[in-house]
Amino acid sequence: MPALQLTKREWLESNLTNAVNSFFCMFAPDMGNRTYKTVKMTVSIAALMAALLTFSYASGQKRNLTKAQRDSIQAVRDSILDAKPMYLESYFIPDSLKFKRIILWKHDSYLNRISGMLKQDTTADYNYHFLPFMKKDVGAEYLGVSGSAAQYRNFFNRERVEDFSPFTPYIMYSFTKESHPFYNVKSPHNELAYRGTLLAERAKEESNIHILTTQNLSPALNLTLLYDRWGGKGLLNKEATDNRTFSFTSNYVGKRYVMHGGYIFQSIKRDENGGIIDDRLVLDTLVEPREIPYNLKSASNRLKRNSFFLTHSYGFPIKFSKKDTSKLEEGTAAYIGHSFEYATYYKLYKDRIEEGDSTGRGYYGDKFFINPLESYDSLRLNKIENRVFLKIQPWSQDAIVSNLEGGLGHKYLSYFNYRPEFDSLGTKMERYNNTYAYFGASGMFRKYLKWDGLARIGLTGYEAGDIGVNANAKFSLYPIRQGIHLNARFRFENRSPEPLQRYMYSNHFKWDNSFGKTTETRIEADMEIPLFRLGATFGYSILDNYIYYDRESEIKQHNGLLNILAASLNYNFKLSNFHFHNRVLLQLTSDASVLPLPLLSANLRYFFQFNVVKNVMAMQLGADVTYHTKYYAPAYSPATGHFHVQDEREIGSVPYIDVFVNIQWKKAAIFVKYMNTAQGWPTGDYFSAHHYTAPRRAFQFGINWPFYIK
Repeated sequence: MPALQLTKREWLESNLTNAVNSFFCMFAPDMGNRTYKTVKMTVSIAALMAALLTFSYASGQKRNLTKAQRDSIQAVRDSILDAKPMYLESYFIPDSLKFKRIILWKHDSYLNRISGMLKQDTTADYNYHFLPFMKKDVGAEYLGVSGSAAQYRNFFNRERVEDFSPFTPYIMYSFTKESHPFYNVKSPHNELAYRGTLLAERAKEESNIHILTTQNLSPALNLTLLYDRWGGKGLLNKEATDNRTFSFTSNYVGKRYVMHGGYIFQSIKRDENGGIIDDRLVLDTLVEPREIPYNLKSASNRLKRNSFFLTHSYGFPIKFSKKDTSKLEEGTAAYIGHSFEYATYYKLYKDRIEEGDSTGRGYYGDKFFINPLESYDSLRLNKIENRVFLKIQPWSQDAIVSNLEGGLGHKYLSYFNYRPEFDSLGTKMERYNNTYAYFGASGMFRKYLKWDGLARIGLTGYEAGDIGVNANAKFSLYPIRQGIHLNARFRFENRSPEPLQRYMYSNHFKWDNSFGKTTETRIEADMEIPLFRLGATFGYSILDNYIYYDRESEIKQHNGLLNILAASLNYNFKLSNFHFHNRVLLQLTSDASVLPLPLLSANLRYFFQFNVVKNVMAMQLGADVTYHTKYYAPAYSPATGHFHVQDEREIGSVPYIDVFVNIQWKKAAIFVKYMNTAQGWPTGDYFSAHHYTAPRRAFQFGINWPFYIK
């Protein structure tokens, strides 16, 4: 036993006994066995008495120690305790990651497993693009203010909020239980970030804030707090946006028990102006933005979302013989789990359009079904979903077939969606109960292959007969050290329209549809070669009975097939100190009148990098260019909260250029950019969506500052 772990008594007795043993080793042959035992016992008793006297003396001495001496002794003990390594023992995390300072992942609530490992990157390169659609994609249709309704330009990156589609245009700024990151850290990790236009007029200021703190209370238990704020006043009148997310999450990854849980809150306040009336007033760059007339004088949207969720499972080994291991990852095992979510969604659209306001009344086609002057359109959803599941591990965690899985789920939905009969009969909630079953399998072969698949079928409720299949495979080859990785994905969905797509009654829109099920068959593949900083993706989708919003923002179902093809290339390289970051996306759509997409989109960032102070500060000087070819970019309807097709005017073929200084100062990442530097060249056609302008010339400043101990 190491000396530091012995008590003083044990140390004294051990040393005295060792001395006695050494003495008798020398003279034992000359003494009788009884005499030897008697003397040894006598000496042991003497050693114990000496130890007691030593403790008595030490106790007296301890009382005579000064406070500084006692504090010094306590500090030594604390330092020894703090120096002990925090070792994570869990089947859930791969062995290759257990000693990393920070581990980051997304979880699958169907089976409580890792759905994707994430990379924590606090460098200036990564944080230069902070808007989600620029960090993940080459651009988006949005309303010109961060935090406003947005839609990825890349069709294969578009997300959908199940059961409450009005939140779809805002989900990229926030998280669901499936997309929220979960942490395991060896030391507390904190991030503070600000990105905005500090030097702009207060009336046009944009302010985006990010705060994160995460720490482990034990090697297995983590707590994380996150706060994000997106928004600004906007260049035009009546487009102020405030989009906030707060989350508190926790995870426990133990030897047998694994838990993911938390609370997510998102709130959006948005003044709606309906876009500008005449695009030519923007094409003429001499017109002050605040003087440009817009469609709606008094309109707003208010959205809120709350989500409480818990996914947990317990694993136990199955031993067929005494030789079987008790480690979950190394033998036959079973896992039983449960997933729960309680969520509420809320949307309120308000406007006031006077009788003499021909522009505002014409914007909605002079349609007023409830009140001729004011709108107060409210939608609410309460959702409770439970799942129970079982996983069987026939052989081991790293077998070619490592898991056979299955589960049952129940989803309860309660909608408030106005109907005219509510005025006489009273308000009633629409209630739906859906049950479903799912099953799947997964496995791996060393470091070369990893695969999984999951199928779901609706059993009862309006989702009865719905089918969904997801399959993923990852192939890795290692002709070079970091490897070549190929990911393949297959998805098939046959899905019923949600209740809000079937029926709606509001002041400006009403429909009562009998839409059929929509079907999508999707194949995707991507290749990554980290050594060469090269990545490529391919996607092909066949859509049947696609639901969309037409030119009048009325919901429609396309009777026929739509084909979408997309391919992208990400390639970063350097020549000496010159760096060239290239992202290019090519897309083809079989019917642009239903699903418009630009043929070519690109984001090019070229810069010169040098050290200001070696190992302390590095600086980049360069330009960032965003470009897409002309297409009929979608319009946006504040009343429905959705993007819709239009055929009035194409936008595009004009580069949007930012000149920037990007700085890595120790841990802090800082940038200063002059947005839209080339405004007016070759034209002033800077629109981010139909009738919505992209930001004009302005200085933007950003800093991302992580605090952690290496």
